Order: sequence, then structure tokens, then C-alpha cells
Amino acid sequence: MINVLIISHSLIPSVLLCGHSQLNYQKSNNKIDYKFVEAGMVTSEVLSWSDIIIFIRSESRFEKYISNVCKKANKHLIYVLDDDLLNLPDYLSSSSYYLRKDIQNNIKDIMNNCDTFLTSSPVMLEKYGKQFNHAYQIHEPSLNAIDHKDDNDIIRIGFAGSIDRAQDINEILQDALEKIIDKYKDSIEIEFMGARPDIVDKYNLEYIPYTNSYEEYTNVIQKRNWDIGLAPMPESQFHACKYFNKYVEYASFGIAGIYSDVKPYTFGVKDKYNGLLTDNNSDDWYKAISRLVDDTNLRKNIQNNCIKEAKTIYSLETLSDDYLQKVLSGYDNTTPRIKINTLAPFRIITIFEQLLYKIKEHKLYFPIWLIKKIFSKISKHE
Repeated sequence: MINVLIISHSLIPSVLLCGHSQLNYQKSNNKIDYKFVEAGMVTSEVLSWSDIIIFIRSESRFEKYISNVCKKANKHLIYVLDDDLLNLPDYLSSSSYYLRKDIQNNIKDIMNNCDTFLTSSPVMLEKYGKQFNHAYQIHEPSLNAIDHKDDNDIIRIGFAGSIDRAQDINEILQDALEKIIDKYKDSIEIEFMGARPDIVDKYNLEYIPYTNSYEEYTNVIQKRNWDIGLAPMPESQFHACKYFNKYVEYASFGIAGIYSDVKPYTFGVKDKYNGLLTDNNSDDWYKAISRLVDDTNLRKNIQNNCIKEAKTIYSLETLSDDYLQKVLSGYDNTTPRIKINTLAPFRIITIFEQLLYKIKEHKLYFPIWLIKKIFSKISKHE
């Protein structure tokens, strides 16, 4: 049986949707053996066990070292990317980290060591795929598709997304939502989860704080039972490299979404069939929201079509087979694997470098007990 390992910093949504869920499903069906290990906890034993190693959004110096070691050991290496980490806009909270020169070089070096490139974006497939022996687009699955959507007494409108998305809502939706609130008053409810745009406090709208747990995130969306979902997106090269996962999330719960008429949404949303596409101006967003509030038949048809797609096209069962096929593409089981020796010395050097960087850049104080605790974990897991 082929042993597949995913390495990433933690089990974030990108990892869940771009590999972990699909491979866990295949493991449960005895198609492969599979493990996920956080980057800092990788050992020589788990690397020696692995035949195929998948790096998801990997960017650290230690992960670069792992990729160097594993390439020399003839492992089949794969890099997965769902955001263009090499070209983040300045206003994102993570930009100061990912735009560091050393981090950019780490990403490029890890990519250069990999045989296969997987991405959820056709734009990034075209942009980066040519430098790999194999490159494929993957789709992110629906993990929680419902069978039936319950009706509400009033129309419930919501947005769910990361904290950074507040700026997009302020710039694209603010004026349209103020008109909607003035028009429909108590016959609608508007809620925001994660992002807290200015309109939340201005009109005392319901706000649900951001959560790092994807399971909790999707559970909250399901319980809110929104009729209409909002998905504004700026038009830019960076945003075009994203996946239309907001559509998949909304579709999973039968939410009729309204989406900016830009990439990536134009790759998955069919206007008036499984959502509405609208230009990024106040009047068009106002008209689109009003249309779904007023036209019950259109709203329910979109909701039903979304549920159908979430349970078929974007089902975990369907996409897991496709994912595994692309992971195995180019893998040669006749190539002899070389045993990997201890990683401890380089791990210690890497940790010291990270501590020194934080002290230098952020003027932080790291107590001796914390350093000892880190090194004890290294010894325990190596």
C-alpha cells in the first residue's frame, strides 16, 4: 500500500479542503495509508515511512530542508497552493510575513524540489504549473451538504468569511446594504460572521466572531439557516487566483448566493442557476439583493440547484477519487527509497533562527523555560 504524508503548519481549512479530507476518505476505503503531521513535528521516521509527501502552503526553512532531504531520498514530492502566497496584497494581515524575502525564497525552493503541482485555481495552474513535471487543478469538496433547506419566517441574509474581508464589504457592499435595510426594515435580517464591516456597528447588526475551527465555522453557518449569502470579491490578479470555495460553502447549506462577477466566481457560478453574478457597484448589488428577496421562486430554484451540486459535483466521494488520481500521477513505485536520518540538528538550528528573528523584528522576550520546553518536544518526537 502506498504511504502518503501531508505536511503543513496546522490543520487549517486549506489543508482540510486541499488534501486531508480527500486522503482520509481514501484511507478509510483502504486505497492508501495516510498521515498528516504538523511541520514542526515531522520526524525522520515518518519521512522514511512516506512514499509520497504533499506540502500544503509550506514556507518555512525547516520545510525547505525537509524537501531537500526527501528529494535526495527519491520521495515523490507534491506542492499544493490555494492562494498566490508569492503575491499577497499589502493590506492582508499575513502579508508582512509572506512578503519577507526569506519566506518567498523558501516557497520557491520547496516548489522547485517538487515533482507535481496541485492548485484549486486555473489561474495559478497557468502561472506556476509549467515549472513542474506534472500540474493539475483540484476542486475543494463540500463536507457538510444538507438534503433539505427549511423556510424562515423572514428573509435571512448573511456573510461568512475571514477578518480581512471587512475591507471588501466596506468598499463594495456598504451603500447597497444601507439601501436594503432602509427598504425592507424588519422583514429581513442581516448577519456577519468573521469579518466585522462598519455597517455592523452602524446598524447594530448581528455579528458572530471569527473561529479558527472549520467545523465550528460550518456548523454556525448551517444553524443560521441563511436564505441569501453575500460574496463580494474585488477584481484583481491576486483574487483571481483564489478558489470559489464560498460558493461551495453556501451551496452545501442551500444558500442562494450573490457573487461579484469576477474570477474566481465566474469559474463555478452560473448566473440565475446556482447563484447571481453582479458587477461591483452599489446599484447592481442593491438590485441583486432585492431580486432574491422579492423573487421567491428564483431564490428557491437557486437553493435547490446549489444543494444538488454540493451533493454531486462537489461531493467528497467524487472529488476524492479525482484527487488521489492526480496525487499518484507520475509516482513510480519502482524507484528505490533511501532511509532518512535524524532531523534534530537542523531542527534546533531552525528554531534558534526563528527565535532570533522574532527578537530582532518584534523585540520579544523568550524565557528560558519556553526554549527548554521546545527542545524537550524535539527530543520526544525525534
